[in-house]
Amino acid sequence: MVHLPDFRYYTKWHDHGNRKQYEAPAEPWSQIYVDPTDPERLAIAPLPWGLGRVRGGDWDSSENCRSLTDNRMYEGLRQHFEEDREWEETVYHDWVAESIEDEGHFRGYENLETVVEERYPAVDALYERIREEGYRPNHGTIYDTPEGIEGIHELDPMVLVGSSGELIWTEGFHRLYLARFSGIDEIPVYVLRRHAEWQRIRDRIAAVPDGEVPANLGEYRNHPDVEDVVG
Repeated sequence: MVHLPDFRYYTKWHDHGNRKQYEAPAEPWSQIYVDPTDPERLAIAPLPWGLGRVRGGDWDSSENCRSLTDNRMYEGLRQHFEEDREWEETVYHDWVAESIEDEGHFRGYENLETVVEERYPAVDALYERIREEGYRPNHGTIYDTPEGIEGIHELDPMVLVGSSGELIWTEGFHRLYLARFSGIDEIPVYVLRRHAEWQRIRDRIAAVPDGEVPANLGEYRNHPDVEDVVG
């Protein structure tokens, strides 16, 4: 269980520490815009630590990340929305059934019938809305400020930024996958964590006047997480 007061507190705590330690710390509640087809890997990071944490280590290594599309959630959603299979004919449905049998619930649902009657139509409706109206972020729709958030589930998706700038997905998988299947060009996300090496790259870019990117860092010129330091 993630308690919002703790989440907000640690987000503020990281922001304070980052501003003392780094030259170009990011505003923790600002969002970056990501092409949903770009991320290739996922990693699970603890949410209670809040947004904007800068941390070194090997958490972005191949041993600690895995493919973003090699799971039953992705494959089941793909079968339903791209192959037009009925929900009950997908591996997503198998995953739901096994979760309820083994753990007693699936995302708060305690029986399969309720998932079929309530959750599946809700996912279908979200997909159709994205296709017809475009991606609608929760920020600006459900809440306008951090203080307006009533539950952690209301937050938009989150990514981690690895040592070389790789965007690694960590929260909001349904929205990512549905945006992919809908052909959406970009979606706003929060950065839950940045690698310390990546933060140093941000600092080096920010140190050059007039928004220029150093030649040896030119590959990052269009990276979504440097827009705030290159203008």
